[in-house]
Amino acid sequence: MFCWRKQHRTRELNNRLKTCWYHYRGGTTKTPAIEDQQRTRLQFSTMSNININDILGDYSLTLIDTLDTLAILGDVEEFRHAVQLVIDNVNFDKNSTVQVFEANIRLLGALLSAHLLIEDKSQPFGNLEPEWYNGELLEMASDLASRFMPAFESSKTGLPYPRVNLRSGVPEGSRTDTCTAGAGSLLVEFGVLSRLIGDPVYEMSARRANRVLWKLRNENTGLLGNVVDVDTGKWVGELSGVGAGLDSFYEYLLKAYVLFGHPEDYYMFNETYSLIKHYMRRGRPDCNSGVGDHPLYVNVDMKNGGTHTTWIDSLQAAFAGIQVRFDPSLPS
Repeated sequence: MFCWRKQHRTRELNNRLKTCWYHYRGGTTKTPAIEDQQRTRLQFSTMSNININDILGDYSLTLIDTLDTLAILGDVEEFRHAVQLVIDNVNFDKNSTVQVFEANIRLLGALLSAHLLIEDKSQPFGNLEPEWYNGELLEMASDLASRFMPAFESSKTGLPYPRVNLRSGVPEGSRTDTCTAGAGSLLVEFGVLSRLIGDPVYEMSARRANRVLWKLRNENTGLLGNVVDVDTGKWVGELSGVGAGLDSFYEYLLKAYVLFGHPEDYYMFNETYSLIKHYMRRGRPDCNSGVGDHPLYVNVDMKNGGTHTTWIDSLQAAFAGIQVRFDPSLPS
């Protein structure tokens, strides 16, 4: 009975998601995915607006980033159509300066995910493979990643510069400060790409960046800061927490271990998680019972572990998912 109710609830939520999705896409009828591409290009207008162009990049971000959503929704027809649009219309040879981290998680990750879903013989979301498909998304992923590499090759420390021009590399005079999450959340996509194309350079570059960050931990607390200078390896921001600026670094250590089984990734995550619980956790021992304040993780000073702020940002909310993935039996 429980399994039936769970399956029924899952189908119900799936249907609600579809309703919301197609409403967002333009009412009750399916709007061609090309409109998302055009919408993105219209927003990419003022080159000086770094907050927008860091993300949009003039490369049909929404169209690419939603490929796996279409697959999960089970919309095979629209998925295949979107894949065709990406292959026919997207080109990364552009004079666009983009943030490596954002382009990695949204573009490179999306291209690799869509390719793997197409190639998956178990077909968890149905037969998504277009008859004509010949690995084009993987080729695009490889091309995109190669345009990220100047961020590593120009670095004196091994930490990637936060931004690259897709055509010319690291812009002259560009900012050298990057958040820990930005420099240390590349290993999943880079590792998958290296294995798919047989070129270890991408995974090696991402691993080197993680090792550099690891060596920069405070010698007294073992904590990481939230902003570091790529050129000097000095901390610019000394706040340590599980939210913005650090969140996905922890996530990627754990996910990389799950994917690749590399002991180094597990060691780094386990050590970091122990320090997080020691320095950042406040409140009663048990999450849903006991006396005292409800537990939460605060931001602390990386040098001494003292409370820096007690507010929680939106990205911090994802940390509970990391904890459950690490060990479902652990109280948060």
